[in-house]
Amino acid sequence: MKSKYFPYSPQDALREGFETVERGFIEEALNQPGGGHDKSGSCALVLLVVDETLYVCNLGDSRAIMSQQTGNSVYSLTRDHKPSDPQEHRRIIEGGGKVYQ
Repeated sequence: MKSKYFPYSPQDALREGFETVERGFIEEALNQPGGGHDKSGSCALVLLVVDETLYVCNLGDSRAIMSQQTGNSVYSLTRDHKPSDPQEHRRIIEGGGKVYQ
């Protein structure tokens, strides 16, 4: 909500928020005591309602589903960010990361 884009461009506001948090996470991970580097990851699931529109963002190992008709209809709102997914595996490697399995 602190973004200059909110509430006029929710997609840009959410993207800016995720990027800001990621920069802080990376800074903390690279500045561990003793010169070590934290190799952990992060996850987040954010749902933002603006008027009649639902915006859904996921990062890492997070999943959102929606159901209706007392659970008779279920809809996936996110795509899993699993390293076993070829697209996600490629994104990790191209970003300079490593996959440990």
